[in-house]
Amino acid sequence: AAENGATEVSLGDVAGPPKGIVMVPLYLSPDPPSREIGKIAATISFKNQDVTFARAEKGFLLDGVVGKIAVAAKNDAQDPNKLVLSVEVVTEGEPRKALREGLVLTLIFHIAEGAAPDTNVALAVENASATDIAAPPKAIEPVAGKNGTIEIISPDAVPYIACFFFTH
Repeated sequence: AAENGATEVSLGDVAGPPKGIVMVPLYLSPDPPSREIGKIAATISFKNQDVTFARAEKGFLLDGVVGKIAVAAKNDAQDPNKLVLSVEVVTEGEPRKALREGLVLTLIFHIAEGAAPDTNVALAVENASATDIAAPPKAIEPVAGKNGTIEIISPDAVPYIACFFFTH
């Protein structure tokens, strides 16, 4: 749980079957909500034997604030079974607008075909930081990270999803 008064960068908890694709949301919760954040950054680390990182997609909230995302994946220097994602979200343009509270980006992962059901892959949010939209930007303190998980479920546990027109 984040400390009271902390701006939070948080990941969602998702589930998917082996050979599936999951979309992990990354949210921003400024505290106070009126705080004008121009940039957030964090590293996300996870064991990569059951899941592989595919790509990141920016959330629609970034469209109105000229938001850009940068996500880079690299292997952990100490642990070859661990992958580290460097995530950065920044607003640009004049006048510069603040990031809005909510879904900032989505991280897309592929679950390995041989991944064992009832396995959880922990996604650790580390080194979360933020700056405001001032020129030059000032650091925002405190910034807390909230971890997420990818739960690997049995293929027969996958729920049917109600679609707009029919059920899949």
